[in-house]
Amino acid sequence: MTGFQTAIRSAQPLPQASGRRPGLRHLTGAAALAAAAALVALPVGDGITLGPLTIDRAALFLATAVLGLSALVQGFAWRYMDGDRDRRGFDLRLGILTLAALALAASDHMLAFLVAWSVVALVLPRAIGHVRGWAAADAAASLARRSLIGGTVLLGGGLLLLWLATGADRFSALAAGLPAADPMMVTLAALGFVAVVVVQCALPPAHGWLMASMTAPTPVSAFMHAGLVNAGGILMLRTLPVFEAVPAATVAAFAMGSLAMLIGTAASRAQAGVKRGLAASTSAQMGYMTVQAALGFPGAALAHLVLHGLYKASLFLGAGSALAGAHAPRASVPVTASRLMFAWPAAIAAGAGFALVTGKLDATLGGRVDTGAILVAIAGLAGLQLATGVLRTGARTMVVLLALPVAALIAGGLYGAVILIVDALTGVAAAPQPLALYHLLLPVALLMGWGGIALGLDRRAAAAWTFFATAARPAAATTSSVTKGASHA
Repeated sequence: MTGFQTAIRSAQPLPQASGRRPGLRHLTGAAALAAAAALVALPVGDGITLGPLTIDRAALFLATAVLGLSALVQGFAWRYMDGDRDRRGFDLRLGILTLAALALAASDHMLAFLVAWSVVALVLPRAIGHVRGWAAADAAASLARRSLIGGTVLLGGGLLLLWLATGADRFSALAAGLPAADPMMVTLAALGFVAVVVVQCALPPAHGWLMASMTAPTPVSAFMHAGLVNAGGILMLRTLPVFEAVPAATVAAFAMGSLAMLIGTAASRAQAGVKRGLAASTSAQMGYMTVQAALGFPGAALAHLVLHGLYKASLFLGAGSALAGAHAPRASVPVTASRLMFAWPAAIAAGAGFALVTGKLDATLGGRVDTGAILVAIAGLAGLQLATGVLRTGARTMVVLLALPVAALIAGGLYGAVILIVDALTGVAAAPQPLALYHLLLPVALLMGWGGIALGLDRRAAAAWTFFATAARPAAATTSSVTKGASHA
């Protein structure tokens, strides 16, 4: 089945199978509501310890998101996978992956965390290669298996080093054991964790397995991009004391996340396929999540982890309907350098709204510049993107000058409010770092990239366009469009 046929299949409503009741998705949805209620009711503190698990507010926040996304995907798959020859296997694998994601969210014991991570590494590739006998699916599954198992080995090695260095077998005990630990062992473990994040979050240069995963059924893609790829962010949150003790690891995580933001964003524009463009975008978004955690804002990283999951799941589940308007005429007015001047008020307003609500610039205004200024700058760049989109529609100058900054101010404030709510719900404290010169390179690079894209320079420069298209190209063996006895792809 070709990619076009796959998208059409996902867009068409299928008849409901007789005798099958969607009870599991209702049960998962009810569990999500129960987790949300417990999140609100549980006092801020150390949480409740149940063997290797610790049920705290951060775990409940993640569990609410995982269960809600799983219920959404199951509801979509109930019809989408109807008639598939391996429907029971699909349901089983989705259930196992949901449980593994829940375990990752709540595991305080390192061995339990490693076991849950290993389950994802073993089961997810089989879900990617759901269609047996399709060479491309088998190759994509093999690539994902090698990548994820390699990341699991690195994770196991890093956790072993931490245990030997600190004597702690729980993440909650790391901070107490780090002062007396061997610095070399802790440094090796932290750098290993950076490599694990790069693999799991599909950051360049380890993004090939995610770009090749287009053979997965659409429900698998939705849950994978929304609830499993971002497990690297959970690892960073669990090991924050280690990253704080090893500045080199923090710098490495910031650098790899920044690289992913730049390459992933550009590569997503160079993709002809809808799902592959979404995959490149996921790499960029995971890069931003990594940057937020490396800057010392775990609450912002958590908020981004969940918001991106909800947004990306909806995009994957609606990928088929994108073809309906693919050939519809779209009015697009070229954006010149002079017209770009109208976008700057929106950028300033978006950054100001974010800063006013979150207080990320308070330290800077008080004379102690910290990394909160980088988040404010990125919020301002988001306002620039919003303004550029409006300019491309041919909106009148007066509308741009008056209405757009107001909208950007509100949008920046709302995003800041979401981060504050997540901070309050989870009890995760921010630890902003002093601003260093290398921190400034990211907003400068993003600004230059935005300017080039806004002016269309990326499309005009054939070499650059080819580079970014090639950077996100999966292995040739995973791109065959011919299936053998496949009912879904």
